[in-house]
Amino acid sequence: MKSPRRRLERGLTLIEVAVAMTLLAFGLLAIAPLFASSVKTNASSNQLGNVNALAGEKLEELIGYPATDRRLAIADGTNAAAPPGVATTGPGSIVAANPRCANDLPLWYEPETGGFSFSPSSPGAEWRVFPYTRTYVVEQWAPDLATRVVAPATYSVKLVTVTVRPTEGPFPGLRATTQSEYVRFRDASAN
Repeated sequence: MKSPRRRLERGLTLIEVAVAMTLLAFGLLAIAPLFASSVKTNASSNQLGNVNALAGEKLEELIGYPATDRRLAIADGTNAAAPPGVATTGPGSIVAANPRCANDLPLWYEPETGGFSFSPSSPGAEWRVFPYTRTYVVEQWAPDLATRVVAPATYSVKLVTVTVRPTEGPFPGLRATTQSEYVRFRDASAN
């Protein structure tokens, strides 16, 4: 004789468990791409933070120099100084190559030791290409900020523009940043 209580105590059948597992698998497969996407987004954000920090650091360094510093020098007959190979910085620009404006970041780094190198070729097998380049341009402007001033004429402000570009990572080249500032540099003789 079966009691009524026993009939109510039923467990899951094997088919119900299989259906539940299938639904769970489809759900996990549907959200799996979100994890890969979040890893790329995190790496991209990290890269963007680094390029902004490197650009801001260089800009702060440059605006702290006196106007006569060689790093801010603009050759006579020109109104802009840029890294070698830069032909123009905009309409009306006459650019002189200034090697000091070129990339000042190391070319190689070693992750294990934190060492870095400016050598044109890899110092060893464990060394990696430094993931960023940083250059800058200096331009002379009149008080209206619309007219470029050719050196050695008197200028009102200099526009310093720093550009940092990633060389590797999730989006190399897409996370480049440019930061600019108009500066009335202090006179070196006033120091």
